[in-house]
Amino acid sequence: MTAKEKYISYCNTLPNISLFQQAWWLDTVCGKEKWNVTVHENNGNILGAWAYPIKRKKGFSLINMPMLTPGSLPVITYFPGQKPATKISHEQQVLDELINQLPKFDLFDLYFLPDYKNHLSFHWKGFTQTTRYTYLIKDLSSLDKVFDEFNASIRTQIRKAEKEITITESDDVELFYKINALTFKRQSKAVPYSLNYVKQIDIACKKNNCRKILLAKDKEGNIHAAIYLVWDTESAYYLMGGADETYKSSGAYSLLIWEAIKRSSQLTKQFNFCGSMLPAVERFFRSFGGEQTPYLHIKKINSKALKLLLALKK
Repeated sequence: MTAKEKYISYCNTLPNISLFQQAWWLDTVCGKEKWNVTVHENNGNILGAWAYPIKRKKGFSLINMPMLTPGSLPVITYFPGQKPATKISHEQQVLDELINQLPKFDLFDLYFLPDYKNHLSFHWKGFTQTTRYTYLIKDLSSLDKVFDEFNASIRTQIRKAEKEITITESDDVELFYKINALTFKRQSKAVPYSLNYVKQIDIACKKNNCRKILLAKDKEGNIHAAIYLVWDTESAYYLMGGADETYKSSGAYSLLIWEAIKRSSQLTKQFNFCGSMLPAVERFFRSFGGEQTPYLHIKKINSKALKLLLALKK
């Protein structure tokens, strides 16, 4: 059995595996030959496994995040009754082994999902760590309580928008991409991912029944905003979104996020805004009352040539 086959079999035994750890997700965003796994076993029992992207570009070997994937996450088996100190020691031993099995690389540059908090094993091996933040609404069981935690201005926008805006589900990924692209146009930036790439993700997510495209429309049929929502058993994720600046005063985007949260409550346990660190976006996401939650950005450059190349681009 190959390492990938062991990983897939192992993940199938775990009830709460993240969407972004699934083999089908990695096949979609990386390509079937552009991700691999490290597996730590003891007497035939898997103690931990980790799927990571890997590719070659301009002669360099890169382990870095595929687009539209919020983070990586090693999977570790814990045992009933483990005391906290023993659990940490076990975790670090498993992580040490998983890291040691990584192939030679020129660049390692990964974000980790918020569940991963132990940077020590990486630190001891010369990796650097930066803390980034997202916002999580960690309990969707009481929507009244969730709504009460919104800023007053957001609640006002939602109540205003409810009079004029309708939220509908759509399968039109091309239409979504068009609305999503407006966000980058407003910043004078090119969309960092292609329509074809988004279509590949959409086909895979639709097949696995874990996505919704939500549109906010007015009575004339004008689309004010759109959100692409994905989820697993533990969390929903605001993967992509966009809005038409023409209608920025309508409150449609706030209503759309509220509707995404409500629909997520029927599917999973929490809602992850997936960033952003941009000041204006951070302020907007924070206004929905989520808990500011750190996640790790871990990096290492082994190639002197690549290090110089990256320095020259700054």
